[in-house]
Amino acid sequence: MAKGDKEGLKNEIKLLRTHIHTMENNEEIQLEGGTYEIIRARLSKHGKQLQERLSKLNIERKDVFGAIETTLVSTERITTENNCLPRDMVPVGDAFIFGYNVHIGLRTEIKISDVFSLYKYANHNFSQIEYDLINNTEFETDFHSLYKYYKNAEFLKFIKQGPYLFFVFQIGNSIDDIKAFKWNIKGNQLIYIDNRSEYEIVLPEQHEFQWLKTTRDQHVGGEHPHISIDDLVFIETVGGDLTIKIEDNTSSGKGIYSEPVEHKDQTLDDALVYYAIIGNLVVLKVKPYQEKEFRYLVYNNKVKTVTRIDALEKSGVLLPDNHGLIFSKGYYLQSGENKVFENQLDNMVFEKRIASPNGEDYLYIFYNEICGTYILLSYNIIDQKVETPIICHGYSIFENGEMCFFKNDDEQKKHHAIQIWQTPFLDHSFVPAEKSDSELQKIGNKDVVKAMSECNEVIRLINKEDSYSNLYLDIVKETNDVLDTYHWISKIKITNLYEPLTAIKESASSAIDEFDKVVKIKEHTLEETEKSQGVVASLLRSIKIKNFDLIDHFVEVLGQIRGVRGSIIQLK
Repeated sequence: MAKGDKEGLKNEIKLLRTHIHTMENNEEIQLEGGTYEIIRARLSKHGKQLQERLSKLNIERKDVFGAIETTLVSTERITTENNCLPRDMVPVGDAFIFGYNVHIGLRTEIKISDVFSLYKYANHNFSQIEYDLINNTEFETDFHSLYKYYKNAEFLKFIKQGPYLFFVFQIGNSIDDIKAFKWNIKGNQLIYIDNRSEYEIVLPEQHEFQWLKTTRDQHVGGEHPHISIDDLVFIETVGGDLTIKIEDNTSSGKGIYSEPVEHKDQTLDDALVYYAIIGNLVVLKVKPYQEKEFRYLVYNNKVKTVTRIDALEKSGVLLPDNHGLIFSKGYYLQSGENKVFENQLDNMVFEKRIASPNGEDYLYIFYNEICGTYILLSYNIIDQKVETPIICHGYSIFENGEMCFFKNDDEQKKHHAIQIWQTPFLDHSFVPAEKSDSELQKIGNKDVVKAMSECNEVIRLINKEDSYSNLYLDIVKETNDVLDTYHWISKIKITNLYEPLTAIKESASSAIDEFDKVVKIKEHTLEETEKSQGVVASLLRSIKIKNFDLIDHFVEVLGQIRGVRGSIIQLK
């Protein structure tokens, strides 16, 4: 056998393997040119036009209704009489109460000034004022009795509930052993009520959806049994792992997501499975057999993905207009976009939601009862995103929307840094004046904001990869909803949203049939690729066992290799 023949065969085999490697790593099979690509390009063009007109509309909207951005104003300091560890602050009119704990040493009596200081807030400055706001004989008596009978009492926080304000103290070893002083808020005054109202302090629902427990009726038997969640998704913890499947197939244990369980021999009946369906999302709460902790997973029925989010254990709060979920460590949107902020505290409970008068911004407040830390998450329904979390140990939002907060560094001191931010969460009496001669003023800011939010959802869908079959149906549905709900879109002269929206609707409708063709082509190409891989594998095995005693053997194999190479190039 000639040396050149051997080298030629090696080169051909090397080329064949190169083509196979290229074929295996070609993850996205795309058509070059063609009707579908033209429609996609047209859709993208209309999406950009809609985005440009939305930007113009937003500028006009802010000019008509006024706009208040969240910005840092300054950092000031307040001074307390003693070195202390600050704990919380609360506004009452244009003043605020600063609450803290003081290590008193050998002193036997705790004074009100050892726990509270009062300040006037004006023009971003703090000035200490007298205790007239809380100057009440009955309160003083109850306050001194508290420290007399509970030597280790410590101030925890202020809580506002409706027209009432509570001063909350921990009196035992447990965070649940509390005493509360109740006040009625009357404008810029406080009227003392009693010290027996701790039972009135209740947190809002921590999960704004209902957990449903799976039953035996949802069990599907087979070689790989699973539990059906309304035929949307299927879950099991047998066979050594927790598996999420999107096909009602018990002949295979494969799914789109899996993670190991501690006890590999458990049966379908052994795990505890709860679920909640929120729009496109299926939220799962699962505890495999004899494990101590529940696992929390979110399945998105649109994009067919699973994300584990254990922060949902403590709370899961609904975003406005069914946008998705928010929790202390992040958020998950119906579109599949999600984020979990790093280095966030555990064991945060949901405390309250504050809506801005413009209907655009929402503030979600979470609280750690042990260390007194707040996490403030601001969500904008137009941009559909959560701003960087504010982590603090006490905050106050005044009627003009200015927010003051401080961070406790666990060191007792007299001088305390207070950051001042301007926010859109102002009282209705401070809402900027509107331009009465504008078309938008007749529509109303909240309606305009909702329409812009839904238009942005259309743009997000356009920018998505065509990763699921109903993408274009969703675009058609969303544009239809916007056009049907906001009739003023076709009449408004400021910026014509109607034109790009109708163009998007038409293009998306055209894309539906073309996308089906592309899916069939991809499926066919995948089948042919798998066949070719089988032929190549068989050919390479046969080459290894051939003797190549004659030149005809080389010629025959080279012909087979070139034939397979041609098939692979055609597939590519």
